[in-house]
Amino acid sequence: ASRPEVQAVLHCHSIHATALACHGRDIPPFHYMTAVAGGHDIRCAPYATFGTQELSDGVVHALEGRLACLMAQHGQVAVGPTLDRALALAVEVETLARIYLQALALGEPPLLSAQQMEQVRHQFRTVLYGVATPASS
Repeated sequence: ASRPEVQAVLHCHSIHATALACHGRDIPPFHYMTAVAGGHDIRCAPYATFGTQELSDGVVHALEGRLACLMAQHGQVAVGPTLDRALALAVEVETLARIYLQALALGEPPLLSAQQMEQVRHQFRTVLYGVATPASS
């Protein structure tokens, strides 16, 4: 109700995002594409039993200022103006989770600074990165 731009909520148990969620790990700004979820990182909501108000409250909090989050020992949630956009974001979160897990095999990856992530978010807003434009005739 507090997010009128959100018309679709997608929840899934994608493998790599769920693996991180099982450790209660956020996805930090190790790669600039974490900004696609609306912030500098992708938060992990704390564990609560499925179907409870406690879980819902934790997810709503983790989604503040964000379009996606992980759910500890559970999975992920992605939101958007349409189901297609929420699904595309969920796929991107899963891809980032997979890359992050592979990067962790070499140790903790270096993180982008808040300033670098703000530059990325600015580029996303002004360049429409990843948004298809009609072909020229």
